[in-house]
Amino acid sequence: MLRDVGSAEGASGTVHAMRGGGFGKISLLAAAGVYAFAATIGLNASSLAQPTNVSLENQASAYIQFREDVAEIEATPFTSAEVTRAAHRLLAAHNSDDLSSGWVAYSALLVAETEAFSKGIRDQVKSRKRKKGTRLKGRDALLANLSEDASFARTLPGANEAIERVLTMTVNDGARIMSLGESFKTQAYSMQKTKWGKKRISSGTQRLSEAQSFANDRVLAPAPMLQSTEKGGVWTPLLAEPGTAWSPQWGEGDAGAASLGKNADVIMDRVLNLAARYSIDALNPKFVEVYAKNTKSDRCLSLSVLTLKQCIAATRMPYEEAFCLGEHGLNDVAGCIGWVADSDTDGA
Repeated sequence: MLRDVGSAEGASGTVHAMRGGGFGKISLLAAAGVYAFAATIGLNASSLAQPTNVSLENQASAYIQFREDVAEIEATPFTSAEVTRAAHRLLAAHNSDDLSSGWVAYSALLVAETEAFSKGIRDQVKSRKRKKGTRLKGRDALLANLSEDASFARTLPGANEAIERVLTMTVNDGARIMSLGESFKTQAYSMQKTKWGKKRISSGTQRLSEAQSFANDRVLAPAPMLQSTEKGGVWTPLLAEPGTAWSPQWGEGDAGAASLGKNADVIMDRVLNLAARYSIDALNPKFVEVYAKNTKSDRCLSLSVLTLKQCIAATRMPYEEAFCLGEHGLNDVAGCIGWVADSDTDGA
């Protein structure tokens, strides 16, 4: 099944790793993409820097890996029964908690990258105004306010623009994942017209065991370290250019005026708080572990994993497997992540 995430120390700092395996391959092209993007906006090597702690990027890599797996599945034509086997192995290799937490962490990086929000943080850091009842000002006052009030970051200038970016990204990502899911369901019907699509395959129990082994043994290279710019004591991450898995434009379509989902305020408060602390280089792995949480998404994803396993266990032919993957391995995941931007979703 799905694996927990640990951490390991590499030559360039803390890197994302797996206990007993990995998420899969995270493209090292993303690192090159960061520098290419920097060049397009007039930055040079001396203006690029790295915050002292990269735990937020490490956690975000779980969500980015899911994006990469979706892209790999998209690029594979339906020509044999191995197509659904490979897709099942990739989709079953993700831990529900890591995936939901990874979305929170990536969203926080997206907020921190938002210029209006970054400027709001810089203004707070430069402020000479003392926090009421204390002698704290600037960065110290900001940290105190963030610690006392979990929703304080929502009051900062630029917060609304940042939230809009997160919602747009979430809706667009969901659209791309859902599109692939619907494609699998459509192909399930087309596969019934082929000999290989109706050919009996190994038992569901065996295929579930194979997927578990794949998850256990999966190894990947360390996630690339995203570069950031530093201005006035405030860090801004450089997310990769369009076309890469780290790009905010990874999803498809135009979300339009996306709205915050019902009971999603607490999730967005965590995203903004993480982003604010990242911006002033005040994060540590423990804080990320506590704040990068989306309990509703985690529960939803856990249920989708169970439902997918039950569905796979009942299948006997590739076309049946394709339908299970489309409905539960992709569409359900899109909904579990996308509820934050769905005003009609119930729950807390």
